[in-house]
Amino acid sequence: MFEAGETATRDPTYTFCPAWHRKPLLHLFTKHFCQHPVFPRRDGTTQSAEVIQWQAVHDMYSFCFQRGLREVWAYMWNSWYCPTMWKLWARSTTPYVTRLRTTMIAENFFKQLKHNQLHYLLHPRLDHLVYILIYDVTPSYMSKMDLHAQEFRLGRSKPLTPFQIRFKAQW
Repeated sequence: MFEAGETATRDPTYTFCPAWHRKPLLHLFTKHFCQHPVFPRRDGTTQSAEVIQWQAVHDMYSFCFQRGLREVWAYMWNSWYCPTMWKLWARSTTPYVTRLRTTMIAENFFKQLKHNQLHYLLHPRLDHLVYILIYDVTPSYMSKMDLHAQEFRLGRSKPLTPFQIRFKAQW
C-alpha cells in the first residue's frame, strides 16, 4: 500500500480533504468535465481543447495550493488531470458533443436489459447473464446499428423514425 520510505500518519486529526473543501472541489471538477470547445464562455468566446485543459489544470492547482491541499492536488493530478488520464474523462478531448452522460447511458442500458431480457430472472447466474448478453442483446444491437448505417437499403428510402411513425399515424 505504501511505497518505500512511506509510513502512515500518526496524527489522529489528519483528514485527506476536509469536509468544507469537498463541495467546491466537486463543483470545480464538474465544471472541468462539462467544458467543450463548442460551448462558448460567458463572454461569448470559445476556447480550444488545449486551452481548456491548461486552464482546468491551473484552476485545480490554484484551488489546492491556496487551501494547502497538497495531497489532494497530487491525487487529482495523478488520477484525473495528467495528460494520459485527461483524455479518458474530459469532454473537451473529442470534437463531438455527447448528448448524454456516461452514467445515464449505462443506467438506461441496464434498465432495458432487465425489462427486456431479464424480466423473469431475479438473480441470474453470471454464466447465464453472459449468455444472454452474447446471444440476445448483442445481435439486437447489431441489427439496430445496421439500420443506421449509410449503406443500408441503398436505393430505397430510409425507414421512418419513431417520430415520423407517430406523426404519420396522427395525420
